[in-house]
Amino acid sequence: MTKPTADKKKNTTKSKEKKKKLSYAQSCQLRALVQYGGLKVPEIMRRAKEFPGFKGIPRRTLYFHSKKPLNGEDPHDKRINNPGRPPLLNERDYRAVRRQIKILRDFEGSFTSKRLQTSLPTIQAAASNQTFRRHLRQMGYGYRSTRRKGILKQKDLTTRLKFAKRLRKLGLGLEFWKKGISFYLDAVGFIYKTNPLDQARAPSAREWRRTDEGLSYGCTAKGKKEGSTQVKFMVAISYQQGVVLCEQYENRLCGRGFATMVRKRFPLAFTLSINPKSKRVLQDGCPVQNSKRGKRALERLGAHLFCIPARSPDLNPIENFFHLAGKALRKEALEKQITSETKEEFSARVKEILLNYPKDKIDNIILSMDKRIEAVIKNRGQRTKY
Repeated sequence: MTKPTADKKKNTTKSKEKKKKLSYAQSCQLRALVQYGGLKVPEIMRRAKEFPGFKGIPRRTLYFHSKKPLNGEDPHDKRINNPGRPPLLNERDYRAVRRQIKILRDFEGSFTSKRLQTSLPTIQAAASNQTFRRHLRQMGYGYRSTRRKGILKQKDLTTRLKFAKRLRKLGLGLEFWKKGISFYLDAVGFIYKTNPLDQARAPSAREWRRTDEGLSYGCTAKGKKEGSTQVKFMVAISYQQGVVLCEQYENRLCGRGFATMVRKRFPLAFTLSINPKSKRVLQDGCPVQNSKRGKRALERLGAHLFCIPARSPDLNPIENFFHLAGKALRKEALEKQITSETKEEFSARVKEILLNYPKDKIDNIILSMDKRIEAVIKNRGQRTKY
């Protein structure tokens, strides 16, 4: 960086010298001249010969001191008799907005602020959409993502905290998460669209809601997927081995279908995993995976289940892998400009991304398990950033 020249230094010193401070006596004199003498600040500045003490004082400083009271009471405020324009929406309008939000939530699901405002003619005529959005934010609403997990009950918080403390007490370190678990298992579904490029360019789903509105206890649905076509896979990841299982299935998977998948596909998955001997599987509380037929099929293979608490996706690293795979799908659609593809082509593209995903990135997700456990303990069972 170049050093300032001598001329610049002189200019800065001059500007500093011009900015004088007003003493207490001068401030009182200025208040008396303005409040009792009837003079105005511009007139006082013009009459510099009569009032030399105010020469060189910034105009805004003079205005500030001229409004201070002489008797030590509250500062002079011209807005006492004129409080300003009243708010455009009152409490009655707020109640109407809350009622209309419930109606739109039942019939339309998500909605925009413009759609909400047009459904209330009185509010539409009273305020602009920008003003209406500001009032919505004052009511606690925000334009938030629709993909949220359900609210945790106190029982869930207690179970999660107890589970994390038990793991820390057992002293399960990174070696256990790397080699003690043969693979991490879960099912995933990717929504099929005939035009992937258009879908990749579309913004993420958002809606006006409170932080906990629209969610119920025990809800685990990620957004609304009614009427959509999904490509579903049962996936397992293992440390240093990447994806060891990627089995596609149609329709809804039941206990019998999962047991059949265990008998046919899991032996090879255990062989490809980091620890084929222990055959320890980490999975969540999915009813299909924890069905009697599924557990019986795993027992016949000599497998051991390591189940995490219900509604705890932040304790299963494979959830983050699915999120990264979804981002890779959208990135590929943008790079290759895929404007049309069939369901079979989409399924093949999903499977290729899952199987060829970089192993080092999968390893980094698994290596965060210790931090996840500590985060659950720190948050007293509440959801973590994972």
